[in-house]
Amino acid sequence: MSKAEREELTSLQRKRAAPVAQVRRAKLILLLDDGVSRDAIMNTLGCDSRFIATWRARFSPDISPAL
Repeated sequence: MSKAEREELTSLQRKRAAPVAQVRRAKLILLLDDGVSRDAIMNTLGCDSRFIATWRARFSPDISPAL
């Protein structure tokens, strides 16, 4: 992930007016990029493994994430 993409996702997760679903996905992508384990992500975000797998598959480091 580029520095600009990371900054964009970090900014998005801090916006109070951002849609909750987008913030959750931004947090997920940042956690995945940090190498956080699936179980830790599930505990942190309160999500299931399907949610993680879906967004891991949709995210490509070559393009902006499809939030």
